[in-house]
Amino acid sequence: MRMVGYRCKKCNYASIMQTAFCPRCSSQQFEEIQVSDYGEVYSYTTIRVAPSEFIDVAPYQVALVQLTEQIKVTAFLKETVQIGDHVQFKEIKNKAIIFERVEANS
Repeated sequence: MRMVGYRCKKCNYASIMQTAFCPRCSSQQFEEIQVSDYGEVYSYTTIRVAPSEFIDVAPYQVALVQLTEQIKVTAFLKETVQIGDHVQFKEIKNKAIIFERVEANS
């Protein structure tokens, strides 16, 4: 499974979330784009008291992952990460976008 992105044809806003309207210009015209499965941790936090659907996997980390120049995604990670770590998309499970840490030269 690969990640897919969407770009507004009017203003070039890009996201991995498909929406009915562009949050920048309100256009309804989007094109599907290729998005890298690899990224770099931009920011993160550790969740120790989890919502009910994730209580069995706590503690875990939620990170903001920079995929491309324009696209950042909120990611679920079971292992510990730091800002600047390299990560790779693994799967989507229970509406969570799951990444895992990889070596920088992967």
